[in-house]
Amino acid sequence: MITIAVFIFFAVLAVVSAVLVILQKNVMHSVLYLAFTVLSVAGVFFCLQAEYLGAIQLLVYGGGIVVLYIFVIIIVNLRETVREKRRLFPKLFIITMPALLLLEIGAVLLQNKSPVSPGPEEALSFTSLAEMLFSNYIVPFEVASVLLLAVLIGAIIIARKKMLHDPD
Repeated sequence: MITIAVFIFFAVLAVVSAVLVILQKNVMHSVLYLAFTVLSVAGVFFCLQAEYLGAIQLLVYGGGIVVLYIFVIIIVNLRETVREKRRLFPKLFIITMPALLLLEIGAVLLQNKSPVSPGPEEALSFTSLAEMLFSNYIVPFEVASVLLLAVLIGAIIIARKKMLHDPD
């Protein structure tokens, strides 16, 4: 019972903080709520006993991506945001699409009344996951690492150019 309460707490926190990411006018506050979202999704993973995914969520997104966003905001210096004027169709689209998605999720939940029984398959162990990652999926793993390295080098180059040409 406690696990369900903790799961619901992290799930609600994830949804609320994700909505606040979108609604914030201050960019740094938006990134702060993004960090809350990432941490609460990691909490959801831990409640589902997916410790590996929770750890990856914390390390990659919480420790890497959110910090990268903060560095980009500091480098680009997004202090003032210009309010854009939206027409009627984009406003209707922004409101109706999530509403339709919620209606569809509700319809699926109401139609599916049979409980899901656990399957006979065994859980994937950490060592077998690591072996699979470094044998079958080594190319996508290395491509992702090269991509992250390219982003890091690009951020350093952009910051370096700004420091070299800054008259201060």
